[in-house]
Amino acid sequence: MGPNYQRPEVTTPAGWRTPVSTADSLANLAWWDFYQDPTLTNLIATALANNHDLRLAAARIEEAMAGYRAQRALFLPALDASGNWTRTRSGYTGATGNNFDVFGLLSYEVDVWGRLRRLTEASRAQLLASEEGRRAVYIGLVASVAVNYFNLRALDEQLEIARHTLATRTNSLELTRIKLSEQDGKGFGIVSELDVKQAETQVHTARATIASLERAVAIAENGLSVLLGKNPGPIERGAPLAGQRQPMEIPAGLPSELLVRRPDLRAAEQNLITANANIGAARAAYFPTISLTAALGLQSLELDDLFHPGLSRAWKFAPQIAGPVFRGGQIRAGVRASEARQQAALATYEQAIQSAFREVDDALVSVAKLREQLSAQEANLAAERQRLELSRLRYEGGVASYSDVLDAERFAFSAELDAVNTRAELLSAVAQLYKALGGGWDRMATAPFNTARP
Repeated sequence: MGPNYQRPEVTTPAGWRTPVSTADSLANLAWWDFYQDPTLTNLIATALANNHDLRLAAARIEEAMAGYRAQRALFLPALDASGNWTRTRSGYTGATGNNFDVFGLLSYEVDVWGRLRRLTEASRAQLLASEEGRRAVYIGLVASVAVNYFNLRALDEQLEIARHTLATRTNSLELTRIKLSEQDGKGFGIVSELDVKQAETQVHTARATIASLERAVAIAENGLSVLLGKNPGPIERGAPLAGQRQPMEIPAGLPSELLVRRPDLRAAEQNLITANANIGAARAAYFPTISLTAALGLQSLELDDLFHPGLSRAWKFAPQIAGPVFRGGQIRAGVRASEARQQAALATYEQAIQSAFREVDDALVSVAKLREQLSAQEANLAAERQRLELSRLRYEGGVASYSDVLDAERFAFSAELDAVNTRAELLSAVAQLYKALGGGWDRMATAPFNTARP
């Protein structure tokens, strides 16, 4: 009963908004080949072994497997055993008597309308969906560890820049104070009290930035520790952001490949198959259930004669047909509910596909534009450093004011922080693209589940 599943037609884009140079895909690389910082790969391996979300996903697979096996068992006859002792007294004669019996009971439901087959189909699809769900958690965890690690390394570099800036500004403040004390008796000199206060403001600003970054580093370490399945604590560092792998070419493959590559899309399709099969199971409730029951055993009025085969052997065979007569629209409501769930699962599947296309397209655009942004920011940083050097030379030569030096220091500091932040965003965008394309699960599926490498 019910409709047989057919994969819905999906309109896939002909290509991505950002042109790619090859039809190959980043997802063909396993994560231990894609990420080449040994510290990062060790962190990912630790997360895959200890992360609680991944353990939860594995437990759900075991639950789905047990449900599937239980459902398949309904195709087989059920064999039970029973033993009874009954003592009766007749109200008419007042006589009492015993009745002993031991039976083996064999029961079997004949799946004429395919109800059990549809339920088994649904159970199998649920099992496959849970397996795909674990794969989605797997590649999502790999990407999360990488992104959090890049953010942490960015905070480290920004903190180092802030500390260096604080040291430089502190020295500048001391020099400014010395120059103020060396002015002539009339109060004239190359610096003023205003210059000192401006220098103090720059020092306090750097100290506040350091405190904020130190707080952010601790929080980032704690968050990454939880991903690793550990208590909050420090995280090992590896290569700086500039030493992380940054592929020159970003192959994204064809949009149609996502339907068979991304585990979350395959999980959504299995949920659709489940809902489709449940329609058939619901429609089968309109028809009678045919069951066969057979009993073979021993029966006797005396316990001593119970196991005497010639006297106590007994059997019973009872076919049964039971069907609905009046349910007050209950079956029809169940069918309609199943059909509505199927439509909801279809909408979820189609939405997941469109979201997948968007994620890849967004990531490709982000990688391309962040590269342009980083190039411009690095050029700006070089210009700001030259501006700072020229401002100091002009100030020392008495041509420019100390305010020009302070402005140049402030802009150079901001440019350094911005360049580091953009580099981290670029690495994170590449990691998100790798995840959006399917993350190389096909290759990591050949490895043991709780190991880092095959």
